[in-house]
Amino acid sequence: MVADGYEITSLDNYKIGGKEFLPVDVAQQVNWVEGDSRDFGLLSELVRGKDGVIHLAAPSSFLMYEEDPIDGASVTTQGFLNVLEAMRRNDVRKLVYASTSAVYEGNPVPYVEGMTIDPPDLKALSKKWNEDAAHQYSTRYGIKAIGLRPFSVYGHDEFSKGGYANVISLFAWAAVSKTNPVVWGDGQQTRDFIYVDDAGLAFQRALEADLDTQEFNVGTGIETTFTEAIAMVEQELGVSLAPKFVDVPIAIYAHRLLADTTRAENVLGFRARTSVREGVRRVVEATKRAQRDWPELATAQMYFETLPQH
Repeated sequence: MVADGYEITSLDNYKIGGKEFLPVDVAQQVNWVEGDSRDFGLLSELVRGKDGVIHLAAPSSFLMYEEDPIDGASVTTQGFLNVLEAMRRNDVRKLVYASTSAVYEGNPVPYVEGMTIDPPDLKALSKKWNEDAAHQYSTRYGIKAIGLRPFSVYGHDEFSKGGYANVISLFAWAAVSKTNPVVWGDGQQTRDFIYVDDAGLAFQRALEADLDTQEFNVGTGIETTFTEAIAMVEQELGVSLAPKFVDVPIAIYAHRLLADTTRAENVLGFRARTSVREGVRRVVEATKRAQRDWPELATAQMYFETLPQH
């Protein structure tokens, strides 16, 4: 968006990253503000005079909700309501926000917008509440709110996320560090892995589109098993790994994730461009470059073995 000439103000609490992880030429072109979306006064001040808002502030991993459900739900719901109310009071009419593919859990794949959803966990429930609140503010106050339901987003620069990073990153970090990856279950669970650059493009397309309030899947429409993802890492590095398979330690766990991308393609004009193979290659190459600066990468996946049984 910076490259396309946008003037951007970013509110971030820097919990798992921030401007120091961006290329310098990009970081210098963004107005960075440290703060929390639950600070309504600050949020209202920042929203004033803006053309639109992209809202991403919420715990990025379901594991965060498992660890601290009160804070997770507070950020996700109160922060979102603050965004809506700040926009209403300052006459800002365009919102693009991150929901989650987790709202579909319990339905058969592929997941299609319009399915009946009955969220089984707190993350999904909080995001479903966001969608309902967005529709209410749209009906009552005319805010056009586009909810994007990202599937399994991964990327080349997740180092600051540690154990909360996407499994592709965790697998690559382990392999580059000459450590065998840890896998919950038998490795046959699937994800619709979408590369971070493509996910970012979806948010920009949604901001620029003149559409009524609705939701879109952000995925590739392709399933990849964890075993297949590990095999891609092996091929990129020219190594043979021996994954350690452990029992799934949580009661609610998605064994398949797959997006129906028809609406996103036909209405939003968005289609993912990066294959999983190419994405894995980028993650592996970035990990090689970062290994010296992030020696803890080898142990980031320890979370998969140490999470208490729920």
